Amino acid sequence: MNEYDESLQDIGLIDSAEIFQGLLNIPATINSTLCGGIVDMKPNYAKTALMTSNEMVFDDEKLVHGGFIFGAAEWAAHVAINTPHSVTIGAKVNLYAPAKVGDMVEFEAHAYYEESKKREVKVIGTVKEIKIFEGTYQIVVLEEHIFRLQQRKMTSDESQQ
Repeated sequence: MNEYDESLQDIGLIDSAEIFQGLLNIPATINSTLCGGIVDMKPNYAKTALMTSNEMVFDDEKLVHGGFIFGAAEWAAHVAINTPHSVTIGAKVNLYAPAKVGDMVEFEAHAYYEESKKREVKVIGTVKEIKIFEGTYQIVVLEEHIFRLQQRKMTSDESQQ
């Protein structure tokens, strides 16, 4: 157990990659200290939490860079979709308030259009029940990893030349 897991447990949350391992269809190799840990997940829903840290600092006042908030929200979106091969193709986000080092940011993600390859996921991020982030991510669900698809296309294009 790392320092991040202990901080989640201290406030009653658990970094539950191990708990959700049987349900998780996405790769779990992501760094939970930078993107957050899974708190809850159901079909088309995820709740994650990110404990902000000194590695995320933007300035001398301990403001957290918004890119970490964006990335953690994107991770929540992928957990809600929970497919082995998905890629974010777009996002529209609003950052309503700053986060600082030591804040616990909780994200709730709701995925829509389950029958489509192009999914939309709405994510809300809060600190102490105050909304600091809201975003909509467009994610494409693929049959296989994007790099394999690209490699196959390159190989096919080369053979046609």
